[in-house]
Amino acid sequence: MSTIDQTLAQSRERGRIEFDPWVLVAFAYPLTRLVVIEFFGRLYLTDLIGVALFVFLLKAPDAIERLARIKTVFILLALWLVSQIVTDLVRDTAPQDYLRVWAKIAFFGIQIAALWLFLPRRRAYLVAFALGMGLAAGLGVLEEYEGAEWKFGYDQAAVFILASSLILAARFAPHLRKLAPLLLGGLAAFVLFQNARSAFVVIALAAVICMLVIMVERWPALQQRIRPTGFVILLIGGIIGAGAISAGYGDIARSGALGTEAQVKHEKQTSGEISLLLGGRSESLISVRAIADSPIIGHGSWAKDRRYVELYRSLRLRLGMDWEDPFFQRRELIPTHSYFFGSWVEAGVLGAVFWLYIFTLPFIASYRLLKSREPLLPLVAFLAVGLVWAIPFSPFGSTERFTAAFQIVTLLWIIREARPEPGWWRPITFAPQAEKLSPNRR
Repeated sequence: MSTIDQTLAQSRERGRIEFDPWVLVAFAYPLTRLVVIEFFGRLYLTDLIGVALFVFLLKAPDAIERLARIKTVFILLALWLVSQIVTDLVRDTAPQDYLRVWAKIAFFGIQIAALWLFLPRRRAYLVAFALGMGLAAGLGVLEEYEGAEWKFGYDQAAVFILASSLILAARFAPHLRKLAPLLLGGLAAFVLFQNARSAFVVIALAAVICMLVIMVERWPALQQRIRPTGFVILLIGGIIGAGAISAGYGDIARSGALGTEAQVKHEKQTSGEISLLLGGRSESLISVRAIADSPIIGHGSWAKDRRYVELYRSLRLRLGMDWEDPFFQRRELIPTHSYFFGSWVEAGVLGAVFWLYIFTLPFIASYRLLKSREPLLPLVAFLAVGLVWAIPFSPFGSTERFTAAFQIVTLLWIIREARPEPGWWRPITFAPQAEKLSPNRR
């Protein structure tokens, strides 16, 4: 039995749940990303702590069995890494570039493994980790983002802290859980006026998911009758709703209600012949071209090719889009700005296959939410929508691997292991020894 299970089992034998020090570990763990080590690029203390935690938890008798439950993730991630290595050997990538990317993929895999062996044992660990993530996001905003904090940290900080606080409060007053759509919706409106468009869309859609789940929960018979076909219909409705949210943002931004900065930015991104979404993430236009030129193997770690930078500029101008880049003459990296396109451009098609598989998880997890009364609803909804947005529209750099690992682990747990209405503090354990010590599942 693992140390975590043993601590909890001893508390249950005494007839009560005492303070669990692993809650503090879960809370402090994400805060370690605030410590940065310059070594072949940026290495975070979280990377090293993740390795130590993984090695420690690997000693648990059920560790291999737990990891086998999500073996598809590790197989696809290993193929991504192998494809990156082969690509770099073929492209003769500079060591300082391939060492950073190989390490990023490897540490990302270790993060997923360590968090999977740790967090799903208890909902309290997931909540504590989210609180730590919120503080780390708020405290870790870089100086270069001064004036745009709500785009690069404060948004995540606010949602993680709000969702975690609501979950904790709802444990003692269950009716407060119904406030999730209202509170998240209010936060989305506030973030909108901070000129953080992406955060607004993600938080607003998370609020919509919470609202739908809570509405369905009022009719248990309907909840049980929901089938994948019905979920697909809801999903189509969600896509239409996302389009409506985007259109509504455009109308508000054009009116100047969000301020001059938002108005000018919106005009620049919609001045050409493409939509607002592509106007804000126009890098994908050139990423597709780079992928078409080398679809099987990629262009190498930190893929550099000045031709694509020049082509990106000419493409934007040809489409009537604004172009302002004081660093244009020095740029060499192929534009991507996407987990999916970035991995495909750098590593080849197997990098894209990994993220394509991960992209399915939020939708399956959302379906599971509709079928159960999950106490962590607001947190899971935010993580799901955030991952759906990040895979096509966000670069996989800096601390993104820690956020993505948390998202993946939480969604996999919802899909594979979560049970409806468990005792809130009961550890979620799967080892045979732990089951014997905890005969009551509620």
